[in-house]
Formats: sequence, C-alpha cells, structure tokens
Amino acid sequence: MLELVNPPAYRHCLALAWLRYNHRQCGYGAQIYIQNTMPRVLGTAHQLDAELLTWELVKPKAVRTQAVQKKKRL
Repeated sequence: MLELVNPPAYRHCLALAWLRYNHRQCGYGAQIYIQNTMPRVLGTAHQLDAELLTWELVKPKAVRTQAVQKKKRL
C-alpha cells in the first residue's frame, strides 16, 4: 500500500497517521491482517510505535446485559 512512497521516514509518518485515523474503526479481522502483514501493507518495519497503534484498531463493543426471565430456586 505505502511501499512506493519515498523517503522511508515520510512513509513511516504516513503509516502512523493512517493508524491514528483508523483508531477503533476496524474489525478484528482487519487488525489481525495489519499485524501479520505490517511490513508489506504499511511499508514500514516492525517498530514499537507502529505496533502499539495496531493494538487498538478494533471497534469497541457495547456491553450486553441479559434480563432474568425467571429466578431459579436452589
């Protein structure tokens, strides 16, 4: 995706900006795909700042509550 952008420092800045833009907007499959193919897709090496941003790509889920239909007697 970004492997053709030069110089590499600018490519790294663009990858970090893309990860910040997609913070908590992706599904679980997209997060795993980015983490597994980071050097190929983002065009950057595995660096700590880029890897930390990939941890929170997943959209948060609402907490589900379940109503009690009938109380059980022990």
